[in-house]
Amino acid sequence: MVTTLREHGQSAETCSILTTTPNSLLADIHNQMPVILDQRDYDVWLKAGDTDAALKLLRPYTGQMRGFPVSSRINQVQNDDAECGKPIELEAPAQRQLFC
Repeated sequence: MVTTLREHGQSAETCSILTTTPNSLLADIHNQMPVILDQRDYDVWLKAGDTDAALKLLRPYTGQMRGFPVSSRINQVQNDDAECGKPIELEAPAQRQLFC
């Protein structure tokens, strides 16, 4: 969501990421995930004043998702490029290589 704040005569665009409990894909990775709205729910979310209906949308995403390992570069804020989201091959532990 993008809002405009007016404080001390200045404005700034801001956003918030709302989180919920993770779905089955993300549960092993983290104890929360961003709320992802289905496109069919956009109008409900944007309808002013219907708080109860909006709160019902704050749930784990049930649509199709996929997961893959990415570089640890993503853990450093100065790395803000497409490389952070590219899939990588994980190296097999040394012991595992002995039995392949």
